[in-house]
Amino acid sequence: MKKGTLLVALGLITTLLSITGCKNDENKLALQAGETIFNNKIIYDRSTETPYNVGVKLSLDDGVKVTGVKLGRIEAEKEQFNYKDGVLILGGEFLSKLSTQEKNFVVSLSNDKTVKVPSIIATKVIKTAAEFQAINDNLTGIYVLGNDIDLSSISNFEPLGWYYSETDTSNSYFHGILEGNGYSIKNAKVWYNSTAENNSLVYNGAGLFQNPAHSNGDNIGLFQVIGSSGIVRNVTFDNISVRGRTICGVIAGNVMGTVENCLIRENCIVEGGTHFYDDDCNIGGAFGIVAGSGNVINTVSLTAKVSFPEVFIDNDDTYVGKIGNGWDHTNEPGNTDYTWKYANVDKPLMNYADDGSVNDTGSKAKDSNNSFTNGIYSFAGKTWGSITNCYSISWKQTPYEGSARNVYFSQTHVGANKPGSGSENMGTLTSCSALPAEDLKNPDLYSGYDKNVWSLEQGVYPKLIAPQISYSVISE
Repeated sequence: MKKGTLLVALGLITTLLSITGCKNDENKLALQAGETIFNNKIIYDRSTETPYNVGVKLSLDDGVKVTGVKLGRIEAEKEQFNYKDGVLILGGEFLSKLSTQEKNFVVSLSNDKTVKVPSIIATKVIKTAAEFQAINDNLTGIYVLGNDIDLSSISNFEPLGWYYSETDTSNSYFHGILEGNGYSIKNAKVWYNSTAENNSLVYNGAGLFQNPAHSNGDNIGLFQVIGSSGIVRNVTFDNISVRGRTICGVIAGNVMGTVENCLIRENCIVEGGTHFYDDDCNIGGAFGIVAGSGNVINTVSLTAKVSFPEVFIDNDDTYVGKIGNGWDHTNEPGNTDYTWKYANVDKPLMNYADDGSVNDTGSKAKDSNNSFTNGIYSFAGKTWGSITNCYSISWKQTPYEGSARNVYFSQTHVGANKPGSGSENMGTLTSCSALPAEDLKNPDLYSGYDKNVWSLEQGVYPKLIAPQISYSVISE
């Protein structure tokens, strides 16, 4: 057979194979055992060494086909997506090219329409205590909890983020995203000192935190500071014990960013250890401070275990020979005792005479909202930003010097009352209350809460649903 005749014959065979369906142009992309089909939102873990496929349920009309998939500017090759039996499959080679982000996939259809599929391309899906502590290695990452995180294997958890002082350029806050997916972070000890009663070990270099950013005990919680672009959401905090000097809370010492849909269980503990409070040095069940850019939404604290010690002794030797601010040494103008005491009191207002003597005026200091306080709040020590639709359990506190009184939800900043902290009025508390337990067990209280995120039943405390981003796993 001549060469030309052979080429014609091969062409005829190819055409016949195509007509009869013998040539297989079908996309072979399929899910493997252990890979997942998401119901509504895709999560992809970029930290995995081997790329993997994921699927997501997608209902299309009969005859409609998927013609393209892209995320941002990255478009999947035709062999890297497939639609079959109501599931859109995305190939690992395509997914592994995507940068960390929270964005919608745009899916093009044969009917000239598009649909959007939400996704989280995560820095890491966290499943262990070590992985959670390692958030400190990348404070701008996007993290998703893959299960409950038990931190009991870490003897003393170092807060996430680094705060050295107000003006230190080495400060580094959490500016990433923590998507809790409804899961719990539990069983953590976050202690700057072995006791709340004094700080002698800290000043002798024997504090419990390893990093100097944490060892001063300021802004202490699981997060030290959540930065202005940081987001923490959909997390339950269970059996977390926080101990710092001042500005302390279970979730964060200071939140400048956004916290939404979080729950603090009743077994959590917050302890402060300082003789300074009321003027901004306070502690709360959830936060020490909600900063001016901070925004807290739909979050509940059930813990009443928020306290300063009965008597606190500060061993900082800078106090040698100085008069205490009304808590002790009031009749010893020339004292040489280096310790200051009495944290858990209602701060007396004192007159300081030119001769160094100090006289009690008989009045007590009030916070910025004209309430008596010794620096303990049920939710946030001070609110400069906004808190909306948040609740805490109520209780009464009996100070070391004073009578039993209510512990308040938080305080905002009123410049006329606290001019030393700024003349501008700041902070909003909208639909926020400290309430008794039975009120917190009434689902009507949470009318603005997302029922896909929260489980709300009469007679029980609210709970987060986990996982909220639901999926099924391909079996063998």
